[in-house]
Amino acid sequence: MSDEYVNARAATRYATDYILRWVEIANEVHGSDLLYALVFTTLWAGNCSHIRGGGVYSEVNDIPPDNERRPLTVRQVADSLGLPYETVRRRFVEMLEKGMAQRIGREGFIVPQSALSKPEVLHGLKRSHVSLTRFLKELKTIGVEAA
Repeated sequence: MSDEYVNARAATRYATDYILRWVEIANEVHGSDLLYALVFTTLWAGNCSHIRGGGVYSEVNDIPPDNERRPLTVRQVADSLGLPYETVRRRFVEMLEKGMAQRIGREGFIVPQSALSKPEVLHGLKRSHVSLTRFLKELKTIGVEAA
């Protein structure tokens, strides 16, 4: 076996454990609706994908303002997840009703700052950070470093 696959099983176990912890956290935050959680996460991640490190909005309570978010359409989110348009559209309707998404004219939708500052969302973010830190430490024990 090549050096490339040394510890592949351990890395896969660690990654699987990390994914399952994300699912647990997402279900807790979003009421046990994994599909809703995936659509919500894809939307906010896409809204802020252009904002990168460098200390900008690096604190848990330092949430980018709505005017810095790039709106996404239902189609963009559906295509990104490989899900049917109608399935994703229904989750968007639900997010709008709960105040977890906001329509920005004809441009698309954002997850507004007000949704991301809700206590349950902030708590989920903090738990996700702990989980990610654990995952990275586990990878480091088998010689895998984050690039």
